[in-house]
Amino acid sequence: MTTYASLNQVHDEITLPYSNVSNDSELNSLLVLVDSYINMRLQKYTSLPLQIEISTELADIEARWVAARFRFRRATPQEQQQYQAALKNIEDEFQAFLNNNFRKGFRAYGSMTNIDAPIDYGQFNNQDSGLH
Repeated sequence: MTTYASLNQVHDEITLPYSNVSNDSELNSLLVLVDSYINMRLQKYTSLPLQIEISTELADIEARWVAARFRFRRATPQEQQQYQAALKNIEDEFQAFLNNNFRKGFRAYGSMTNIDAPIDYGQFNNQDSGLH
């Protein structure tokens, strides 16, 4: 499956050398999970696959999202609040991306939101769980 971000981009985000492949299976799983979530949200606004210009923007968001979720899984209870805040910031950035690229025509209509989509604030900490 092709994702917006590459595994190397995620390695860059978590400052992990490309040669260190010990976490690649988990990182790839997270990439697929986050990618599915992004696509679920995008399908409300556009058809997939996206134009390359927009996909490039999403790659950065996706790489940071995967890195934050990876760090969240390893965080101590004291650190989890910090990573939940990071996940909220990334979720907010993704929402701004959606607003800027797809919702310009109907911003004034408060009833036209994607509030029914799940929001990723780190509550999906189980490796096997999905973003439902």
